[in-house]
Amino acid sequence: MKYIKWIVIIVLLLNILWYAVDSFRHSNDYYVKKIIGEVNEETVVLHVLKIEPDASYMPLEVKITDNTKITALGFKSLFIHNVGDLKQGQKVRVWYGGNADNENIAEKVVVYSLITFR
Repeated sequence: MKYIKWIVIIVLLLNILWYAVDSFRHSNDYYVKKIIGEVNEETVVLHVLKIEPDASYMPLEVKITDNTKITALGFKSLFIHNVGDLKQGQKVRVWYGGNADNENIAEKVVVYSLITFR
């Protein structure tokens, strides 16, 4: 029984360490928490999560390439692997950078909402 307890603890710690290293790897780029407003074949339009009544917000258009890593947290990670799996209303964390054409290129998209309300 002691072995099982220690194996579970070690696996959990390795999992936490893996996510920490993975987030540091993308920390030099822009990182945002947004909600998906529109999904096309090559782009995803992102909107802010909390809207203040007196403020105006511009949607952020991020281009999805073959190098973009698309995943999810928890159980949804089994079902989300490409841009076709992204849906309007999902909350996402996006790491992106720019290119020479002044486009926002997504490097990593992580869906973290368990339930989509739209």
